[in-house]
Parts: sequence; C-alpha cells; structure tokens
Amino acid sequence: MIHPYAYYLGRAARWYPDLVAVIEGETRLTYRELDARVGALAGALHALGVRPGDRVAVLQANNHQFMEALAGAARAGAAFVPMLGILTEADHAYMLADCGARVLIAPAAALAARARALRERTPDLRQTIVVDGGGETLDYEELLKTHAGDGPVVRGSETDLAQILYTSGTTGRPKGVVHTFASTQAAMFAWVAIAQRRPGDVGLLYTPMSHFAARLLDSGWVAGSTAVILQAPDPVQTFSAIARHRVTHLLAIPTLLQLFLNHADIDRHDLSSLRFICYAAAPASSTLVRKAIGRFGPILHTGWGGTEAYGLNTHMTPGEHQAAIEGHEERLLSCGRENSIGGRVRILDEAGKDVPVGEVGEACVRAPWMTARYWNLPELTAQTIVDGWLHFGDLARVDADGYMYLVDRKGDMIITGGLNVYPREVEEVLYQHPAVLEAAVVGVPDEKWGEAVKAVVALRQGQTAGEAELIAFLKERLAPFKVPKSVEILPALPKTPVGKISRRDVKARYWAGQERMIHGAGGRP
Repeated sequence: MIHPYAYYLGRAARWYPDLVAVIEGETRLTYRELDARVGALAGALHALGVRPGDRVAVLQANNHQFMEALAGAARAGAAFVPMLGILTEADHAYMLADCGARVLIAPAAALAARARALRERTPDLRQTIVVDGGGETLDYEELLKTHAGDGPVVRGSETDLAQILYTSGTTGRPKGVVHTFASTQAAMFAWVAIAQRRPGDVGLLYTPMSHFAARLLDSGWVAGSTAVILQAPDPVQTFSAIARHRVTHLLAIPTLLQLFLNHADIDRHDLSSLRFICYAAAPASSTLVRKAIGRFGPILHTGWGGTEAYGLNTHMTPGEHQAAIEGHEERLLSCGRENSIGGRVRILDEAGKDVPVGEVGEACVRAPWMTARYWNLPELTAQTIVDGWLHFGDLARVDADGYMYLVDRKGDMIITGGLNVYPREVEEVLYQHPAVLEAAVVGVPDEKWGEAVKAVVALRQGQTAGEAELIAFLKERLAPFKVPKSVEILPALPKTPVGKISRRDVKARYWAGQERMIHGAGGRP
C-alpha cells in the first residue's frame, strides 16, 4: 500500500492532469504541476536520507508549499507531522523531540527564524528546509529544481505510520495522535462521502491547513477538486474568494460562522456557489444555526469528531436540519446520528455499559478512521482505547431517534452542592439573549457549595446588558442550581490556537494559586 496522500494526489495527476489543483493568490497549479513539485520534494527528502517510517515535521503555513510538504513526505514513505504555526517555540521543540523528526520543513520565509531556532534547540534534527533558506538551512525551491523528476515510489502496509497529529496542548503537553495508512485513507473516504466531493468542485482553505481545513485538502485529492488557499479567515477576503472562485465547499467552526454572519459586507458578495457548509469542532447555538440556514439556505451539515477519530462519527444532513426547524427544534443542538459510512457510536457509563435513552454518558467510537495509539504514551492509549472503543472524554446523551447531543467535556462538569451542572447547557441559554456574542460557563471555588457556577460573556457590538439582567434571564429558563451565581462581562473571550473559545483559560482566571481546579465545600482543595 502506498501512503494515501501520495497515492491519491498521484492518481488525480493521472486522471485530471490539467485540472487546477490549487489556487493561492495569483498562483495556480494544475494537478500535473503539483504532482511534479511533490515528486521533486520526495526525491530531495530521499537524498537526505529520509526512509519509510521516519518523521518529517512541517510548520503550518497556509500556502501551496505546506500542501506539497505533506504530500512530499508521504511520497518519500515518511510520516508527516504538521505543527500549528502559531504555537510557541517551546511547543514546537517538544513536538520535534517527542516524535524524533529527522527533517523540519518551514514552508514560508516568515518561518525561517523559527526553523533555525528550533534546529538549535533540537540537536537530533538532521536537516531544516526553508523557503528562502540560508545559513545552515536548505532552500526549498532550490531543492525542487535539483531533484526534479527524482520522486520515489515507496510502498508499505496498512498498519504503517502515516501521520502524527499533535493536540493543541490546551489540556497540558501536546499529545501525538497516531494515524496509519489505513485510518488516514478511511478518513479521506469518509469526508468525500459526507461532503459529496467531485471533480472540479472548489474548497476554501482559510483556517489552519494543519487542522480542520485539511479535511477539504485531502478529500479534494481523492475527488480531483480545487483548493483555494487564504492565509487567514478574514471575512471580506473570504467573501471575495467565494465569489471570485465560485467556492462550493466551506468548513467553519461556530465562532467563525457567527463572525461571518454578523459582518456588514456579507450581502455585498455573491455566495450562491456554496453547496456545502459544515460547522463542527465546537458546539453551535440553535440561534446561530437558524441564522446560518436563513442566510445560506439548506446546505448546512454538522457532525462530531476529533483528532483521534476525524472522519465525522455522527452526521446531521441539511434535510435533518430542515426537519428540526419544522418540528423538532431541539435537534438544532444535535450533532446528528451515527453515520452510515462505517462509524459506530455508543454512550457508555463508568462501568462500560450503554446508558438508557436520554441519560448522560461518555461518547465512544469504533471506526476505521480511528487512531491506532498515542505516540510514546502506552498508558494513555490503554486508558483511551478499551476493548476496541475509543473513549473521547465527551459527555453526551442520545434521544429516542438516535440523535446525539453533546453535554460537555467530561472534565468540565461542575459539581455544586452535590449537583451536576453541564456548562454547555447554561451557555446555550445565554446565547439566546440578544446581547450575548460569546459565552463560557465554568466552576469557580466556593466555600459553601464547593464550586459555584460562573458565566463569562462578551457582548455584541452596540448591545448592553448587565450582570443582574443576564442572571434574571437565566433564572426564567434554568433550574435554580444551574443559574450562575455571578456573571462577568469581558471585551472578548480567550481562544485556543484554532479559534475555539477556551473554557480552560477562562477557568484559570479564577483558580490562581490552587493546586487543582476542583474544590470541596468548606475549604481549599
């Protein structure tokens, strides 16, 4: 078996050689041209001593060189390790040392200084390849010229290492999630099926290509689609790119979807080419979903996945969204039902038994696109994959029709006065208030209750609301023990490197000096 990134890009070059594969600014590369550049990079890596199973790390930059680096490493038979560009140098140094990367590629001149610093901090790193390289680094474009036509064809097996995807590090040190040739290919197929990808459709890659945007990248190679690359999710540039290139496919985390819908310029551009929008990676409020359907039409999809199993394990189609609007309003908060393309989902209790309909348990997955293990973390692997089932750590419930509702992350549950409060439920009600733009609910230390429920919100521009008003609003809609004891209003809420609201960072504001972020009534933890 050939690494799936190498195989399907090469197949697209044979089947659709003159079809445009990638557009970045004024740069356009056909599949024939892209494949030639990927082959040259693979030849260069082979000449540098990269062999099957070796790790090639790539600093994330949204450009065609990043795309080439992933595919070039794959074609050389290596496992690629994409590293989110905006993480700290310490994060990157840890990842390089942890995965034992032989080569680091910095696919943008702006990353040259970081690449050189990382080489000094990581003595086992053998080579660094930099666009506009200099000093002790190799120049990316010069290597491609030198090794044009040298691309090897390296074969392996389904269980061979294909990629190591590091988590963003919001719960401690980054963890390397291992995907094999087989799980990587299965995820690619899953996204082709869910997004109904086909030759010539156009996907917009405007979020980090090392993360969510990669789903349009690699599924596009299977289908022979075109990728349009933007460096950042600027609303006006996004709208312009959709109109100019007739973009058909868009992925959006809810915070970005909300930003777009609230932007004054959204109706100044022709966005009618869109036929697939998938919002995922974080929960969305029913208000936001309704607004998005009203603006874009019946083209919204959602689902539930994660780095460990990223093929969308549940799926909710546009038709199911419409049915929810017409008579099942609560389903707008659902992430869909177990998909029909090979993933299985169970909601389990602490004993590993299925919980009854409507009760909360841990969402677990068994799917062909599931991780094989965590890199260098056998104990965590054993805790997470039990009897072949991946325990995500997400708390969820399922209704009588099989629709799954995420309740919260397992570690975010608040226990106040012996009662469980799930932050997501309180946040959903806050989002119903017309003045609330962003919301995060956390538990904070409380001498009487152990933990008290606290809300932190950011308001929409031009809107006003005070603490008393928001608490009164919540009291009308929630059980008394779920209502926050206090509400703090900030200009904006902290985000993770990939743009999600970071509840952990919000919580950390109130737990300074504590040894752990849980609290017992009547004293410190």
